[in-house]
Amino acid sequence: MEGLVSATLGELFSRCISFLINKYSTTPPLSKVESLQRLERMLLRVLITVEEAEGRCITNQAMLRQLKMLREEMWRGYYMLDIFRYLAHEERKVKDHQAARSLAMSIPNPGKCAFLSISDTPGEKELKQMLGIVENIITSMTDFLVLLKNYPPICRQPYSMHMFLGKCMFGHQAEMERVITFLLQREPPGEHKLGVLPIVGQGKVGKTTLVEHLCGDVRVRDHFSQIVLFCGNKSIEGELCTLRDGGIIKHRSTSVPNEEKMLVIIELEGDVDDGAWRRLYSASRSFIPRGSKIIITSRSENITRLGTTNALWLKFLPREANWYLFKVLVFGSTDPEEQPKLASIAMEIFEEFFDLEVFNDFTGPIANSINIAAILRANISIQHFRRILICVKGNRQRNPLQHSSVPSDTGRVENKHLYIQRVAKLTQDCVVDSHVRVGLADEDTPKITMDDVISGSITPRGRFDVVVWKSHLPPYYSYITSCEIRESKFMVARNKGCKRRKDLC
Repeated sequence: MEGLVSATLGELFSRCISFLINKYSTTPPLSKVESLQRLERMLLRVLITVEEAEGRCITNQAMLRQLKMLREEMWRGYYMLDIFRYLAHEERKVKDHQAARSLAMSIPNPGKCAFLSISDTPGEKELKQMLGIVENIITSMTDFLVLLKNYPPICRQPYSMHMFLGKCMFGHQAEMERVITFLLQREPPGEHKLGVLPIVGQGKVGKTTLVEHLCGDVRVRDHFSQIVLFCGNKSIEGELCTLRDGGIIKHRSTSVPNEEKMLVIIELEGDVDDGAWRRLYSASRSFIPRGSKIIITSRSENITRLGTTNALWLKFLPREANWYLFKVLVFGSTDPEEQPKLASIAMEIFEEFFDLEVFNDFTGPIANSINIAAILRANISIQHFRRILICVKGNRQRNPLQHSSVPSDTGRVENKHLYIQRVAKLTQDCVVDSHVRVGLADEDTPKITMDDVISGSITPRGRFDVVVWKSHLPPYYSYITSCEIRESKFMVARNKGCKRRKDLC
C-alpha cells in the first residue's frame, strides 16, 4: 500500500514540475517582423535545395515528385512573403489616407485600392500556417538531400537566374523527366508492343514546347535513331497507311544501326476516330522497330484511352509560380529588396493583369508575364512602372469578361476585339483582333511587334499585322494578329463624365 501511495505522489509531483516548466519556459510568440524574417531564412534553405536538385540528373520518379512539392511550396512561400513586403504596407497607407479624408469626402473612391481586393492580402494566421508548412518541408528534406548525392550533376556554365529561366521551360521539369523515363524504358524480353503516352492540356499550356524540349534532349536523341512529327488529325484519319509514311523528320542518326528505334510524335487538333487509330496502330506495329515509342498530344481528354500508360496532364502554373517568374524576369540579377518601391508597383501590376482572363485566353499567362516583364525591364524607374500600372488597370476596364447564356465548357463568349492602352499615349488604344494565327519559325512574320506599338516607337496608320508574342523557346512560334490604333472611346467617355460633374458643381 505504501508503495502505491509513493508511486502516485511521485507521478503527481513529476507532472506538476512538467506543467510549471512548460508554463514558464514557453517561447513567446514571434512578432510579424520576426515571423517574416524566419520565413525568409527557411525559404532560402528550400531554394538552395531546389537549385541543387535541378542541377542533377534525377531519374527516380518519387524524388521528382518530392522536388515538385518542394518547388510549389517555395513558390507559395515567396508569394506570401512578397505580399507582406510589398502590398501589406501599401494597404495600411491606403486605409490611413482614406480615414484622413473620410470627413471631407462622402463617397470613397474604390479604384484607389482595387488591387487589394484582387490580391486578397493574407493575415497573420495565414503567415503562421505558412511557417508551419515550410518547417515541415525542411524537416522532410534530410533524406532527400542524402539521396540527391547519388545522382550526377548536369554540366552547365554558372548562370544568373533570369538568364537560365529564359532558356528553359519554367516549372515543368518534373513532367519532362517523367516523359523521358517513359521513352527510355526498355520493353520486357519477347514482347513487341508500341508504347503510347498521351499528353493532354489546354491551348497555350505548352504541349508543343514540351515536345520540342524532348526532341532536343541528348538522352532522347542518343536513344532513338529517328524522331518523326505528324501534325493534325488528317494524318491519322485517312492519309497514312503506317507511321513510317510521311511526317516531319525532327532527328535522324545512323550511329546505332543495330538498335534502330523510332519516336513518333502526333499532335492532334482534338479527338480522333477510334477505328482509324486502331487500323493505323495495328499496321504500324509490323514496320516500326522494337523499342519504338509514340507520344500523342491534344486538348481533348478523350485521347487518354489510346495510351498504353497513364496520360500526362499538363496544367498551367499556379499564380505563385507566375509571380516568381515575373519577379525574376523584371529585376534579373538585382535583388528586389534593394528597390522596394519598384517591387511594390511590380506586384500591383502582376495582381492586375494575372486575373485578366481575356488576355490569358489570348496569349496565355506565361506569355503575358514575359511580355509585361520585358516592357518594365526596358526602363527601371518609378515613373515608368506607374505608367504601366495605369495602362494595366485601364486594360481591365476596357476588356470586361463576357459570359454566354448557352452552357459550354468555359461559359465565355470570345470577344471580337481587345483594347490595349498605349503606354506612349494614354488617350489611344490598340484595337486588336482576338483571333490569332500561329506563325512557324521559318515563316515570314510581320516586322512590327506589339511592344513597338504600345511603347510608341512606331505608330502605323490604318490596319496592320503585328506579332503579339514570339516564343523564346523551340519551336519559336509567333502569334500574329491584326491591329489598329484609335483614339480611346473610354477616355472620351471618362472626360465627358468629369466635365458633367464639374458643371453640376
